[in-house]
Amino acid sequence: MTNPSLLECSKEQQLQIGRILFKLNQLSFNCAFQRLEEGPILRTFFFIPALDALFSKVINREEEVAGALSVESARLYRVAGLLAVEVPRIDRQLIRFDSCLHNMLTSEATKDMSLPLLMGQNPKGNYLYADLAVQPHLLIAGATGSGKSIATSQLICSMALMRPPSELEFILVDTKNLDLVLFKGLEHVSAVITDINKLRDQLQELLKEHDRRAALMTGISRNIKEWNALQSGWPYRALQSLKYKVLIIDELADVFERDAAERAGFDKDQKAAFPAISALLKRIAQVSRATGIHIICATQRPSVGMITGDAKVKFGDIKANFPARFCFKLPTMADSRVVLDENGAELLLGKGDYLYKVAGVDNVQRAHSAFVSMDDIALILSQHKEIRGMYV
Repeated sequence: MTNPSLLECSKEQQLQIGRILFKLNQLSFNCAFQRLEEGPILRTFFFIPALDALFSKVINREEEVAGALSVESARLYRVAGLLAVEVPRIDRQLIRFDSCLHNMLTSEATKDMSLPLLMGQNPKGNYLYADLAVQPHLLIAGATGSGKSIATSQLICSMALMRPPSELEFILVDTKNLDLVLFKGLEHVSAVITDINKLRDQLQELLKEHDRRAALMTGISRNIKEWNALQSGWPYRALQSLKYKVLIIDELADVFERDAAERAGFDKDQKAAFPAISALLKRIAQVSRATGIHIICATQRPSVGMITGDAKVKFGDIKANFPARFCFKLPTMADSRVVLDENGAELLLGKGDYLYKVAGVDNVQRAHSAFVSMDDIALILSQHKEIRGMYV
């Protein structure tokens, strides 16, 4: 049900509205119910505040509201002058991966995207997409069991279906040899890296490839999209089209720790010859957008300080180059602030529930990723050409 009035709400919904109003009144926030939006995972109640109501009295009082409703968590935030209260549905629905993919492959919204990412659904149940080429790099954080790894699989599958291997190449880094290795048989995958030294070599190769592409484009085009568009017209028909390259790192904190251990005994000359992986990642992220090289990094430990080789480097030095961020459930408010610069991730429900920031969206938004099963991955690996051929 979408936007029902109070009288149209079910008895369960009316009871929740009454309990929220009672608790808000106890917190000295007078307001009136305006509307309700219900999606597959959440109910969002909107309230019109009284003229003398102060949002500061209720923001960050989520635990008290959740307690009044007897639910595991609640999220309160201000939107367009209203107070929004998000609470989980008792009958949480499964977001189907096949339904999301079908919508993505037939949507007008994704046709002009260079690297469409399937993000799942928003709290209303609307499908969500983003273009990685616009972002241009993505950081994913989330505790064990929060849905981070499944969401990463969702992103790989969506890009592989939207772009053929002739246009897109994946470089997968899985030092724990668990999740990304499942995609080893995908045609788009040029390498699955489990060794730190091989990763260092790969990052240096990507920097060389960036320099090569930048030299090719100079004076002809401003980015890879314009370059590839020129290939069909004279006098550029003989020029080589360029693939998008997407580097995906499964556990960034583990990569940094292994790199630190590897370089701990290096002398000055060795450190110069084998630069820290964090420095190489930072350099690529800073320069590679126009040349079609993009990075997706995931981590379950977004600590303020990360060991990256020579010294502790602030996590902000890394995340500053990753403007797009997906944040799944994290243990504490401090962890949430490290990733998103604000609270909220500690209140999420887990199992694919996340907050995100992407280009073109001013505020932190909430979404739910689809569930990607092992059967789904196997189907994409074996039949991605056939599936894509049904729609293209």
